[in-house]
Formats: sequence, C-alpha cells, structure tokens
Amino acid sequence: MARTAALPRVEGLAPSTAAPGTVHLRRPVAGPRTGHGHRGTTVLPEQRHPAAGPPDAPTVRLPVLRDAGASRSRVRGIDAARGLALLGMIAVHTLPTAENGELTTVGLLAGGTSAALFGLLVGVSVALLTGRRQVTVAAGSFGTHALRLAVRGLTVGVLGLALGEAALGDVDIILTYYGVLFLLAIPLILLPTRALFALGAVLAVVAPITSHLVRTGMPPAELIDPSFTALVTDPAGLLTTLFLTGAYPIWPWLTYLCVGMAVGRCSLATTRTAAVLAASGVALVAAAAAVSHLALVTAGGLGRILADPGLPAQELQAALVEGPNGVTPATTWWWLAVDTAHSSTPLDLARTVGTSLAVLGAMLLVDRALARGGSASWVRVVDAARSPLAAAGSMTLTFYTLHVVVTGLAGEAAAPWALYLLQVVFALVVGLLWQRFVGRGPLEAGVSTLTDVVAPAPASSRSAGRPAPTRPWRAGLVAALVLAAIVAGGFAVAGDPAAGTSSSSATSEQVDGAEVDGAAVDGAEVDGQESDAPVADQPAPSDEQDATVPQDEGSSGTAGEDD
Repeated sequence: MARTAALPRVEGLAPSTAAPGTVHLRRPVAGPRTGHGHRGTTVLPEQRHPAAGPPDAPTVRLPVLRDAGASRSRVRGIDAARGLALLGMIAVHTLPTAENGELTTVGLLAGGTSAALFGLLVGVSVALLTGRRQVTVAAGSFGTHALRLAVRGLTVGVLGLALGEAALGDVDIILTYYGVLFLLAIPLILLPTRALFALGAVLAVVAPITSHLVRTGMPPAELIDPSFTALVTDPAGLLTTLFLTGAYPIWPWLTYLCVGMAVGRCSLATTRTAAVLAASGVALVAAAAAVSHLALVTAGGLGRILADPGLPAQELQAALVEGPNGVTPATTWWWLAVDTAHSSTPLDLARTVGTSLAVLGAMLLVDRALARGGSASWVRVVDAARSPLAAAGSMTLTFYTLHVVVTGLAGEAAAPWALYLLQVVFALVVGLLWQRFVGRGPLEAGVSTLTDVVAPAPASSRSAGRPAPTRPWRAGLVAALVLAAIVAGGFAVAGDPAAGTSSSSATSEQVDGAEVDGAAVDGAEVDGQESDAPVADQPAPSDEQDATVPQDEGSSGTAGEDD
C-alpha cells in the first residue's frame, strides 16, 4: 500500500492567475508520454482552495511508491515448508514411528508425509528455476534450462551415490532419486500448467497399476541404497531400484514432480491460491482415507491381503501400520487399496499429495497474514518464530547430508530424543546464523555455482539483485572442492560397512493369532468378521532386519528426506 507524505509547500510551482483561488500544480515534462508518465514521476493533482484561504501554501499529498526490486526473491512460505519437512525427516530417522502395533505421534504426522512434501517441493523448485512459466523451444531458452536442470540433477545424484557408498547407517538415501527427478523434469518444463496438473492426476492412478503389473513377474527385490558399486556392478538392477522397487520409486513419484511444478507456476503470493491449496489438500486426505476404509473394511480387501500377504507376519504388520519399503507386494490387487506411508499406491499418493498441499498452503497463508499485518507486534513475534524454520528450510541439502552422517555415526547407542533434539536445535540455530551472516548454505551454494558455471542462467529468469558470477571457473573450482571434501569425508568416516554386519541367524516362527491393524492373522477376526483364509508360510526374518526389533523409518522404507 502506498504511503503519503504531507508537504506544506511545493517549490518551483506557482499558482495560476487564470481564476482566483485556483492552484494549478504542473508536473515536470517527462517526455512525449502524457497519459501515465514514467515510473518514479510524481503526478500532482489539481487542488482547489477557498478564495479566502492563502493561495501560496497548499497541502499536497504525494504517493510514495515502493521499489519493486527490493522485494525478497525467495518465498518464505516455501522455505518454511521445507523446514517442516526437514524436521519431520529427522524425527522419523531418530524416533520410533510405531509402538505396540500402533503409530506414534511421529509416525502419524511425519511418516511418509515428510518425504512426499520434499518430492512435491522438487517440482516447485523446478518451476522457480525455469521462471515459473512454460518453457518453449521457440523462445530459445529451453537448451539453457535443460542444461541447468541436468547439472543440478547430476550433482545431487552423485552426492547421493557417495552417501550410499559410505553406508553410514540405515537411512534410505533419497538424493539419488531426487537427482533423477531433476533430469526427468527437463521434458516436463515444455508442458503447460494445466497439462502438468492433469498428468499428475493420471500418474497417481496409472503408475502404481503398471508398477504392480511389472513387479508381478519379477522376483522379490532386495532393498538397497543406490551407490557407485551398484552403478558399476549392476546398472540394470540399480535402474530397477530407482524406478520401481526402491524406497522412493521414481515412476509413481513423478506424481509429486508434476503437481509440484504446476503449483510452482501458480500465483503463490495471493491469499486465494494459498487457501485453495490448503483446502484441496485437506479434501484429498479425507477422500483417500474414506476410499481406503471402504475398500479394505467394507469390501473385504483386508481379508484378501491377509490370505495372500507375500510377507512374513511381522513385516506384514509393519507394512499395514507403518508402511512397506517403498512399494507393496504384488501378490494381490487389493494391496493398491492401502494408504499407508510409502506404499506408492493411488490412495497413498493422493493422501500425501494432499498433506503436502495442505502444509504448503498453510505456510503461504502465514506469508499473507504477515504481509497484511504491517508493523504490528504480533507480526514481529510470528516472523521471529518462523525465521529459524525458514532458514533451515533454505539449507536442506546441507542439513540433510549432515543428518545422514550424524545419524549413521551415532548408531543405535545414542538416546533417540537426545539425538533428535541435538540435530533440530543445530539446524534451526546454525541455519539462522548462517543465512544472516553468510547467505546460502555451503552445498546449496556449491551446486548453484557449478550450475551457473556450466550454464549461466538466462537474464529473464535470474533472481533480482543476483549478478552473474564474475569469476565463474574459480568459483566452480571452489564449489567442486567443497563437494569433493564432503564425499571424501563420508568415505573416511564410514570405514568398512561389512564389519558391523551381524552374522547371527534367526529361526522361523509360526505366528498364530497375531493382530495386524486390528485384524487377526490366522483364522481370527477381520473387523468383526471371521476370515477363514489360511496364512501363507512365511520365511524367517533376515539378519539385516530382525523382526523382533522395532524398525525406524529409515529401515522400513518410510523415510522423509530431501534437498
């Protein structure tokens, strides 16, 4: 809103003698334009005063326009949403997500939703990087945008492969999946916004179904972290892991990418957009839960799953409560009716897209409330409380990498709450201080600098006030050294990942009458109905995942982490 300043006298302007008591205020000639003038030129309206008043001291109100270039180039609501996803990711990797067969508060709020929020924000980032508009080949900027996305994706993917090679712990590394999403976004930037929304909706249904069909004829896949070793020794297996069977399978996760890109092109600075995002997200969550309940309980889908689960009893319970390792078994089509975390089913995708939209919309509504609050005291309090969260959210690549290293080195000996609070306080405090006194996070700056070196941003999409690098090759060398140091450090602290592998063996157990999400497994009740379907013989739990030990989200495939 424009401010006004009351001036007792305007120098250089004299009253006209055409009519008594009339003051004509003339603006300086700014050029041939007469209708609107140029920016920064003040138009002084004609003022009339009573004849008895002093004609030489009029009061004139001049509008003071704010400089549009002074506005922040970052959307604080998006950074705050990333910060929430970061805290949720740390929680699911350090705190229990289920106890006594039921979800904990951490599992209910952050299980699966943190990773999905990061996935959707990948699409938002792509939209921001491409100027928040559809890119056309005819405009001549597609090649530059494509190269910039490729460099960013390859850099993040290589960092993910390095962390996977170091094998620091049970955290499922998402960065390699994240990097591939950047690569797959290259052709998608050519699509209009409505087509992206439509494609996201279609993929939410088609991708899980086609994945189920393909995996039906495949042998059970071992969940692995993408690494350089896998890239060299089994590239086909690595591609299968990345796209179909991994903890964050890219084929169904393209839903998050498409929806995020479409959302990123919307008018995020309006209250209407923020409210629509939040309301749509809540509606999606409610609809997915209702449809899943009708399919599993009313239509008897849960009994069909228990009849042919494809998992040992303990893993089946975890899959139906906490969520499976990225995808469901392909033993029965009824698995597609579950909406548990990281099941990558249509209902899981709808639910987590909904939670992501609701969180992003809520953070953008906070943006609008703070913008309208002006200089009120509550605005300062809320902004001060949100600043550490937004600062941590602007450095998620750095803090996620540190989180993987710290969590892996701490192992199971660390107290879960102490480890969680230590990382959260560090991210909030250091993130705020780093942003205030340094700027971008070290890894974020490294990736951005390397991208600018290889493919400088088009002038039309360059952030306001951000100059092109003056010494690009020197800056690129420094950034490459920083990234290399991170990778080398990960290898140095990892040691021999096989040294700590347990050699103990587990014996097969026959679990009779064990409850799974309110339903008994062997001839017991399924939501008040008897299920006489026999339970398939189940293999013994593996050494790497003892069935008697509660699994955190990193080992159960429900991790939530990202850049």
